[in-house]
This record gives sequence, C-alpha cells and structure tokens, in this order.
Amino acid sequence: MYKARTLKNGLTIIGEEIPYLKSITLGVWINAGSRIESPNISGVSHFIEHMLFKGTENRTSKDIASEIDNLGGQINAFTSKECTCYYVKLIDEHIDTGIDILSDMILNSKLDKDEMDKERLVILEELKMYEDSPEDLVYDLLVENIYSCDPLGMNIIGTYESLYNIDQDTIKLYFNRYYVPNNAVISISGNFNFDEMVEKLESAFENWEKRDVIIDINKAKFNPCFIAKNKDTEQVNLAICLNAVAEENIEEVYALAVINNIFGGSISSRLFQKIREEKGLVYSIYSSPSLYRKCGELGIFASMSNENLLEVYELIKKEIEDLRKNHLTEDEINCSKEQLKGSYMLGMESTSSRMMEIGKSMLLSKKVKTTDEILEYINNVNIETVNRVIDKVFDINTIGTCIVGRGVEDIKL
Repeated sequence: MYKARTLKNGLTIIGEEIPYLKSITLGVWINAGSRIESPNISGVSHFIEHMLFKGTENRTSKDIASEIDNLGGQINAFTSKECTCYYVKLIDEHIDTGIDILSDMILNSKLDKDEMDKERLVILEELKMYEDSPEDLVYDLLVENIYSCDPLGMNIIGTYESLYNIDQDTIKLYFNRYYVPNNAVISISGNFNFDEMVEKLESAFENWEKRDVIIDINKAKFNPCFIAKNKDTEQVNLAICLNAVAEENIEEVYALAVINNIFGGSISSRLFQKIREEKGLVYSIYSSPSLYRKCGELGIFASMSNENLLEVYELIKKEIEDLRKNHLTEDEINCSKEQLKGSYMLGMESTSSRMMEIGKSMLLSKKVKTTDEILEYINNVNIETVNRVIDKVFDINTIGTCIVGRGVEDIKL
C-alpha cells in the first residue's frame, strides 16, 4: 500500500513500505525532460543531470561517488522525454547518507562553468557513442521524423550545435525555472517507516523554495515517413513506428499491452516465432510501446542481413495487416493477460522497479495505481477494447519507417 504526503513547499513524497527487505531505493523526480526544450538548447535537461554530479558547495564529484560506493550502494540518474530522475539504492541503515547526498545535489550544486565545459565534451562523446550504435540511431532518426514538428522528436542528449549553445546562464535559468519542489516528487520503496522518512525528507529539503512553474504539453502530430541512412555495418537495422495511444487513456493502454504481447512483445509472439523461429531471417525482432502524455507510438525493431531486409519488411507488414483484418480471439487475449500479470509481478520484485513505478506515475499522472489495481486493469481488458485499439493503431498506411545500414539509401520499401 502506498502512502503519500505533500509538504508545505509543494514537494510530494510517495512511499511503499516493504519491511521484509533490507534495501531502500529513493528517487528525486523532476517534471522536466527533453519534451519541454526548444531546439536551440536541445539537451539541456540531460546536461543538467550530468552537472548535478559535478560537485556541490559541500562535496566534490569524487565525494558524491565515493560516499555511496563505500557503502556498497548505487547512485545514478537518467533523463527521459518527460522527466529527470536522481536516485540511490542502499541498505536501510545507510539511507540517511543517500538523502543527504541527493538533497545536497539538488539544493547546492555549483553548476561551475569550468566543470560544465569539461562535461560538454563528455556528453559529446556520449552522443557519438549512440550514433555509433545502429540500433539506437535507427530509432532516434525515426522519432525525429515522425515527430518532426514537436520537441518530442528531439534527441534527449541534444545535437552538436545545441550542446555548444548551452552556456552557464542557460543551465542556471533552466535549473531555477524547473527544479522547484512543487514540480518534483520523491518516491521511496523498501524497508523504512513512512512517517519517519517524511520527517527526514522535510528536514533535508526545507530550504527548497516553491516557485510558480508552467509546463505546457501539446499533442504531438505523428507524421508517416521513410528514412534510409547509410552506415558501414554488418547488418541492417530496421525500425517501424505505428501511431499508438496516449498514456492517460488507461483502458486502451492495457489493451495495447495485451495486443503487443501477442504481436511482438515476447519470445512466443507472432513476430518472433514467424520471422526468427520459422524463417530464420533475424536474430533480434520485437515490438514495444512508448507512451507519453497525449500521444504514443508502438515501435517494431529488427536487425538482419541486407539480403533479408525486404522479406523481413514484407513479413512484418503482413503481420500488421493480418492482425487488423482478423483481430484476436478470446483465448489469445486471456492467455496474454496471464502472461502480462506474471511478468508484471516478477518485474516488481525489486525496490528499484517499485520506486520507478510509483515515482513516474505520481509525477506525470498525479496518482499511483496499486498492484491490485494494475492487475484489475489487465483482467478487465475485453475483446471489444482490444479490437478497437487494433483498428486504431495497426494501420499499414500510416507508419513511419527507418533503415540504417550499408548501401540502404538506394533501397525503397
């Protein structure tokens, strides 16, 4: 059972007490990601994530790392399209150190210009690393084009040009605008007492000042497209995106999860069984939804030899068309629901996954579904909703496609 409380400064704390464990995972979530950036400073959310590890008024960057390492714990962060999260995982008796470090990073980071200039070079290397990874590149290129008129299409890391546009003033302005307690959530999962934890967090973050913040999220328009990019690789990487459902459409979200499990989300799925197991044309093939506020897409991903590309593409199209034409049976839906419930429960066995689940949900949706509620949502998926979502999403005439590999710019799909 989750407990939640909002402090006087607007900071929301949500926690799940699991007294039979020895670990605690605690995360500070900021409602700011690449989706609210402008093109000229694309990557600023991710840049700030890096900078908060580069030293505070009380700690050097090495201190931040070593204090957690010395306790056998973990400290990390990530930036997504819609949020940024800083988190620690420690055994319960050391969580006070984790709170002290995270609050120090949020409240007292120097955002030093010299450190920023060094970290820019690190981030540029990170950008090059992803560009050297064809499975990352193919998706980034596709998203950039299907959402070409919206910040949702921008790379989380940014571009070479935008990273050089981001200076210390940009960082501080963005940080001061969005890093406010009423635009944040702290989520905790593990062995702790909620009331005692609230007291600790209230003390640690009492100097975090509330300020007005406005975040406008527009529905991103999905643009069907085809992109081909030459890259000297042994395989061709293929990505296909279908215009899917928004994360706030709860009934359709769980219906899509049931459909995706059958279509390409598991090793027993149609894509995996028919294109890998029966045809032997690929090693990797799967589908996965990426859902956001007001929009979403279903991605299909595969890698194969150049000579297999056209056949794989046609087989994927055939599976999309077959699903749209014939829909799913009650038996298929019920089997998928059981698989989903099992995989969800197994995936929630760590404090980290539970912290992530409740933190993101509270930050973006302002509410958290209990485990029982999620299982009930899955149980309540019916054939009428499933078929409606299939008709809505699985349309071969409105897809985005990207291929990356050797000599692919001459290929037309």
